[in-house]
Amino acid sequence: MSRKGAAACWLVAGAAYLSLEFASATALPGYRYDRDFISDLGRPDSPLHHLMNTAFVVQGTLLCLGAVLLARGSRDGRTGLFMGFAAANAVGNLVVAAVPSGGPGIAWVHVTGAVVAIVGGNAAILAGTRFVSANRAYRIASVALAALGLLSFTALTIGATTSATVLLPGAVWERTSVYTIIGWQMLSALALLRR
Repeated sequence: MSRKGAAACWLVAGAAYLSLEFASATALPGYRYDRDFISDLGRPDSPLHHLMNTAFVVQGTLLCLGAVLLARGSRDGRTGLFMGFAAANAVGNLVVAAVPSGGPGIAWVHVTGAVVAIVGGNAAILAGTRFVSANRAYRIASVALAALGLLSFTALTIGATTSATVLLPGAVWERTSVYTIIGWQMLSALALLRR
């Protein structure tokens, strides 16, 4: 049950996040995925900001709950790092939802939450893959997703701190560093359901 519970959490989290993000993006005039940041959708001046902030909460909560369920059913006692990174992702997402970007004097809180969510989520991929499946192709795909997520986050950070475009716009790097987490959850859910 814990494997199926984890799979259900991760499928619901991924589907909810992507659909709520899409609805929020569609409602914001002129919004473009390749130019505008995800956090722009959660700002109070975004028409459906409540949906995007709900997406952050659902994503973080269900990634963490899925990790706990999977760890609880694991015979391997080394699940602490996985649960810790998943919890970091959850806390980061909750902060991002509670403190929208663009707030005067507190932008650093939002940015810190985003960093914790992105790094925690991609690190959870590396720490959690072993508990999902021993399938070689799955493990290679998981490591590749985490590497892509962390490299994208690095490019985003370099661009943000130097005000330079690093090959692609910052919004593309941000989205990639988040979508690797969503993609891994869905891939892992399918792997768990196949067993």
